[in-house]
Amino acid sequence: MRLISQGRWQGETETAWLMEVCEGWQRTWRSGRNEEAQAVVWRCPDARDAASLVWFAAFDPDFFRHPKNLPALHGVWLKPEVRYVSGAKSREALFAQGNRAAMVSLRTPAGDRSDELTGRITAMASSQAALLPGERAELREPAYVRGMSVLVTIPAVSYLVYILPWRMLRTWPVWRRYRVRRRDAAWRNVSGSALPLAAQVRVRAVFRVFGFFVLGMLIATRNLTIDPVVMLAIALAGGWMVPIGSRRLFRMWRPRPVRGRWDVRGRRAWAVRSCGLASLLLYAAGLALFFVFYIAQLSGLADSPLIEGGLPTARYLQVKSFGHLLAFVVLAVVGLGAGSAVIVVSGLLMVFGVLVRRLGRSYALKDAATAQDESDEPPVLYLRSFTDDSATMPSSAIARTSVLERASFAWRQPFEEITVRHVSALGPVIAASHPADTRRRADIGAARMRLGSHWQQEIEEMALRSRCVVVGATPEELNDGLLQELDLLGRHPTVPVVLVLAPLPRRQLEKRWQGFIDAAVARRGSRPRDQWRFDGLRDHRDGATGALLLLNTGGTEWRVWGATRRTEFTYAAAWGEARDVLSAGAQGLPNGDHSGAAPTRQGTLRGLRHRRGPDELAG
Repeated sequence: MRLISQGRWQGETETAWLMEVCEGWQRTWRSGRNEEAQAVVWRCPDARDAASLVWFAAFDPDFFRHPKNLPALHGVWLKPEVRYVSGAKSREALFAQGNRAAMVSLRTPAGDRSDELTGRITAMASSQAALLPGERAELREPAYVRGMSVLVTIPAVSYLVYILPWRMLRTWPVWRRYRVRRRDAAWRNVSGSALPLAAQVRVRAVFRVFGFFVLGMLIATRNLTIDPVVMLAIALAGGWMVPIGSRRLFRMWRPRPVRGRWDVRGRRAWAVRSCGLASLLLYAAGLALFFVFYIAQLSGLADSPLIEGGLPTARYLQVKSFGHLLAFVVLAVVGLGAGSAVIVVSGLLMVFGVLVRRLGRSYALKDAATAQDESDEPPVLYLRSFTDDSATMPSSAIARTSVLERASFAWRQPFEEITVRHVSALGPVIAASHPADTRRRADIGAARMRLGSHWQQEIEEMALRSRCVVVGATPEELNDGLLQELDLLGRHPTVPVVLVLAPLPRRQLEKRWQGFIDAAVARRGSRPRDQWRFDGLRDHRDGATGALLLLNTGGTEWRVWGATRRTEFTYAAAWGEARDVLSAGAQGLPNGDHSGAAPTRQGTLRGLRHRRGPDELAG
């Protein structure tokens, strides 16, 4: 090979910031076979500078590729990839010796064998090392593959050993089986439809998470090849694209809504969006802190020449920007081994992010009048015993209303919140506030209305203009207020009523349900049985603890949706079919008949502004 150039090194590397302390010189040779060899030597102030330069240049940040310490020449690191440049193969090797750092590279025609190329690189490194004075530096190889396996296996093992048993203990009501009626025409068992609903929602979520992961890796590595493009196309098809031409595929792709809808409108929208942005930033900061620390550990920073006595050497970083300062802090944390503190801080940031999100949703709740004013749909009146406001149930993370809440470790949610999530597809859900509740911010759930001394008349007016009335049918206590509301609903048989049974243990559920039926039937008094809607509940009093919802749109017959288990998805399937019945009934009724029909926007607002008296209501 003949010498074709020599002089000061002018190339660009990832260690450009080290060029301020190290000065490089290069020599390049070329052969008649169009092979090209190059040797670059940097002279640094001391051995630590030379070792740091080699460490940054040799170790690839890609977790699936790592440099190889040549067995034939210990202390010489072969870079992980073989590069293809202008139809030729190129390979590099680096080492530090004394206060000098050296890199040798060889480019040969693409037809040459890779093992022969590696052997020639080894020989070049050996010959150049013989020309340099000093002792060869020892650099520890980061355990990339082991680190990636730890990154995957530790969370999985922690989930199986610690989180999953605790979750099963906390969510044990999900695994209880309830009795359903199998030969009753009024019964509909939604267990069969809830199972594929849960599977479809989860599969779509997996496709979407996979798509975001591939996109993030693609942006981080900036390596646009065919493999990530194909993976992105698969994720897009499975998670977002709507199948065309097949109704079955369309229903599989877009199953019944589980999350419901949550509109952010009105004068408080800016505060809600601000809380959402703040929560997203907090959660992202927590995740970034954890992964930056973990990646720094995997990349071998703690064992790099930059760290001395647990702290990085400041002059290597050349702190001239916020990015340099952040790198210095990461190095300091890694060097000091403050892993536990980082995990705690990142966890707290993510928890605060979820709490801020919940705070924003709570602040966005409207009162009853505002909720009806801002909606084109007639309201849904939710009647329940105030003692049930604290009832909770295990909820599926995938069914929650925001990404941050789905990432939360909270496994239970208020039952009212879950119920409102499904009912809100019919219209704004309105509920009465507890008389003793003077808080300015209500719990997440139905829009609250404060009742006056004539609360019976207010409830009656609201029921008559509602699309339907939802009643909590398993109250902890049957107080006089709830009994009067049942009496009111019995006097107006054309108002659609949905009874919802809470996720309680079987014995407790059966006791409360039978007590509710007995009390509702007893309110009939001297009225004929065929005119008292709650008389039809006698047929569902015994042997059916699996009932979830019961719907009555007139007369004494009740349609029942039940399941063998009480989960978020069985309630979602039951509410989805009940909504279909209510919507079909509202569309099929003639104008002027209010037995479940949706009043017009003008009629609703007119009813809000003009309250009818008791005589007119009775008529």
